[in-house]
Amino acid sequence: MSILPFRQVHLDFHTSPLIRDVAADFDPDEFARTLKGAAVNSVTIFARCHHGMCYYPTQVGLTHPSLKRDLLGEMIEACHRHGIQAPIYMTVVWDEHAGTEHPEWRQVSRDGRLVGRPPLSGEWGWQWLCMNTPYADYVAALTEEVCRRYPVDGMFFDIVMTTYPGCVCTHCLRSMRKMGLDPTVDAELRQHALTVERRFMGRMTALVHSFHPTARVFYNSRLRLDPDPTAGMRGEAQHFTHWEIESLPSGGWGYNHFPLFARYYQTLGKELLGMTGRFHLSWADFGGMKNPAALEYECFRQLALGAACSIGDQLHPRGRLDPAVYDLIGSVYRQIEACQPWCVDATPQAEIGVLMPGAVDHHFASDARDILEGTMRLLTECGYQFQLLDNAAELTAYQLLIAPDAVAFGEPLASRIGEYLAHGGALLLSHRAGLRADGTAFALEEIGLDYVGPAPYAPSYFHVTAPANAITQGIAPTDYVMYEAGSRVKPRPGTELLVEEAIPYFNRTWEHFCSHQHTPVDRPSGYPLVTRHGRVIYFAVPVFHAYQVYGNRVYRELVRNAIASLLPEPLVRAGLPSAGEVTLLAQPRGPQGKRLVCHLLYYTPQRRASRIDIVEDVVPLYRVSLAVRAGFTARRVYLAPQEEDLPFRQEGAYVTCEVPEVRGHQMVVIE
Repeated sequence: MSILPFRQVHLDFHTSPLIRDVAADFDPDEFARTLKGAAVNSVTIFARCHHGMCYYPTQVGLTHPSLKRDLLGEMIEACHRHGIQAPIYMTVVWDEHAGTEHPEWRQVSRDGRLVGRPPLSGEWGWQWLCMNTPYADYVAALTEEVCRRYPVDGMFFDIVMTTYPGCVCTHCLRSMRKMGLDPTVDAELRQHALTVERRFMGRMTALVHSFHPTARVFYNSRLRLDPDPTAGMRGEAQHFTHWEIESLPSGGWGYNHFPLFARYYQTLGKELLGMTGRFHLSWADFGGMKNPAALEYECFRQLALGAACSIGDQLHPRGRLDPAVYDLIGSVYRQIEACQPWCVDATPQAEIGVLMPGAVDHHFASDARDILEGTMRLLTECGYQFQLLDNAAELTAYQLLIAPDAVAFGEPLASRIGEYLAHGGALLLSHRAGLRADGTAFALEEIGLDYVGPAPYAPSYFHVTAPANAITQGIAPTDYVMYEAGSRVKPRPGTELLVEEAIPYFNRTWEHFCSHQHTPVDRPSGYPLVTRHGRVIYFAVPVFHAYQVYGNRVYRELVRNAIASLLPEPLVRAGLPSAGEVTLLAQPRGPQGKRLVCHLLYYTPQRRASRIDIVEDVVPLYRVSLAVRAGFTARRVYLAPQEEDLPFRQEGAYVTCEVPEVRGHQMVVIE
């Protein structure tokens, strides 16, 4: 049963000690009424901020020098009086006051520098404190003080992370020696950092729950995607009551970020919260208001991916919420409130499992991230229901597995996939995916190929001929460029060659070139680019990474056709443009079983500005066809939240209908 409020605000309050009259204009009743009027039912409020200032009369830390009231206590009391939950924010690694007073608590990078903002820099940044020093005791004492003084709905611990690959302060060097770890080895530094972080989280969760057993607990700035379940979030899930994905699309995260991470965190068995911001750019962007259509899109997409909603705001130092901001938030949250009955306890459905090619950090770009974003965009544009899987995921829940571009099949993964295929599963893989850990040969006989090595030509070409086959249907016969270097493979007996490779006259060098870019030879090379062996289809090129980088439509169409041949009856068929999004969730209905809730979205982020994508206009779609493989005989199909019945037909495995209008977002319910 859901414990998460669905309409939350995360209220930043990082306030310089140099500012006078902090909270001088704060009125607790006005504060709570403003939130209530915007349909907010939970607000994260501050015990302590990145400046290291406390907003209550602390005996442990430093109360903001100009604060004349118990701001935290008054906020909690007013919110609870109006039926609003008030989880409490506690900064961890970023702390200006503690870093200045105790430089011996600072994190130290491998090159001997103190981590974070340099002393005389006015640029963005904060001093980083180490959780392996007495600073951890300081944070614990502050947390205990808050837990003793106030009714705690939850604790949000922010910036729980260590500089990469690890800290080498005197405390960390000492404990690494005790653990037998070598601080000159990055992997061992990372291992130690993970140990310190998880020990801290275990301590804080136990502390909070010793006072408030039902309080929500979350640690921010840790989210990552990792095929190794022990190194990733699965290995520390016991410290969290739920997941929150901080993802402000215009603030550096981008519109690919939230759905990418949500597709993994859906699989980990905890409730999920999506966090965007009301800002035009990012945190603390006072005067920057997000377009209403953008905020709608971000919140509706959270619902569509099985998450509750949180919108970030920042309280002005004088303590009044901005009415215009809460008019905006309320305009969205009243719509979310109407949708909520069809979203609580709804579980995303998936037919495709995507194996991760490597770790993807919450903060940094990488080839693995590009591969996964390309896979996500391609599958989303085709309307497939999918999730990202680590190496501990249960494979049998999916009809098709995709191993994009660089997923090594070491043990025990290779054995698990072999067993999955033996029981009727299907596999689509590309480039170096499927190779053994040493990269010399494919790990499974079922792939039906011998690995030769890296392809000698880049670019190469999909040599599409007539008549079309299952992979090339709808694609005009010609040579289609593949911009990135792939692999050379040789088919074994019984492996079908679906698309051959064509090559350029030569790789471009200072003396070998033709025209401005590249020119194909007018015949195939004799090597395959796409093959099929039983229920395994292989692309010899990094088609998913290339789709993320180049967005070439033919890559999507070739992969779509390949998936269709392995998965002929997808969960959903929706007549949406490629910019549309469709998701399917199941909601328990007691003795009646379940109902299915299909979310249709059509918003179009555009790169109108050099820094960010803009969502401004809502363009309605009309008469959208929809077919859902329901798994039961439908007795009613209707629009939600309007509760308007739709005519429908039961056609084989599918319930089909026509949605009269999709104006940004529309739910269709099948009971």
